[in-house]
Amino acid sequence: MKIKIIDKSDQKLTFLLEETTPQFANAIRRISMVEVPNLAINVVNFNKNDSVLYDEIISHRLAMIPLVFNPKDFNYKDVCDCEGNGCSLCEVVFAINKKGPGKVYSKDMKSSNASVKPFHDNILITELDEGQVLKLTAAANLGTGRDHAKFNAAISFYRYYPIVELKGQLKNAEECMKVCPKNALEIKGNKATVTMNCDLCQECVKTADPQGLLEVHGDERRFVFTVESISGLTAEQITLAAIDILKKKAKELEKDIKRLK
Repeated sequence: MKIKIIDKSDQKLTFLLEETTPQFANAIRRISMVEVPNLAINVVNFNKNDSVLYDEIISHRLAMIPLVFNPKDFNYKDVCDCEGNGCSLCEVVFAINKKGPGKVYSKDMKSSNASVKPFHDNILITELDEGQVLKLTAAANLGTGRDHAKFNAAISFYRYYPIVELKGQLKNAEECMKVCPKNALEIKGNKATVTMNCDLCQECVKTADPQGLLEVHGDERRFVFTVESISGLTAEQITLAAIDILKKKAKELEKDIKRLK
């Protein structure tokens, strides 16, 4: 298996995955979305809520706020040494105490851990009128997307690397290139090339005259893979964590197979 980085930022990672199979690519995709541990607000206790939003709506909004944290600093609550009571190694508590008039933003969440905070400061939680108060505490714990969507770490997807074949001279080569919505196709004489932007829409193939000379299909051994973070983790952290999880699953499977012998 080979990996070549195409584009990289904190929130988005695009790479070329080569010499592998659709099954392997799909395993990484699924794990990166729903099995990478992520920190999210899980329990909210309200002392006072005078806003127009119900407690349940505010709880939902808080749960969906991405949190910046270091995965190495936290354990799952059910395996922590505190036996699930909640300590600094498995839980972060946020407090909000705001009086109106004004809007309550994610920046108003005061954290019990200085290294853990909302990814964005300007996420609107609710709005308070004159004299209205919002006072609450919210506990964040580790979880995975298998438990709840609020723990989802990323949106991941891949597509086959495009391959073009030209078996002769096209009468309308210019027209075939123009119908490509991504401007990915180039034809010169009896030679054709296509860029990674091609999404295999087949518009050029349908337009080709005569039919059958132009073919565009996906390489089932190469994939253009994208991981886009929707959490406080970077896309690189999510991808590396997904690969580590897949390795552990493979080792566990190997042990199980050996027991059967």
